[in-house]
Amino acid sequence: SPHFKRDLPLLLNVPNYEGVRIHPGNTSADTLGCILVGMTKGADRVNNSVAAFLPLFADIQSACLKGEPVTITLEDA
Repeated sequence: SPHFKRDLPLLLNVPNYEGVRIHPGNTSADTLGCILVGMTKGADRVNNSVAAFLPLFADIQSACLKGEPVTITLEDA
């Protein structure tokens, strides 16, 4: 990610987007359409985003290094 100056997961083939990043953040102010992850959620926010992101990113990196596919499923909450 040029913006974050680090590797981040990139979700491809999202209509009207070149790609959607997955990264830490807590509120809508932390994203422009990206996916924010967290351990818990509150009113209009996710909490403990770094604690949720680091193991998720490690799992994604590990799968990629093994040549395994990585998929994401979005569901209505």
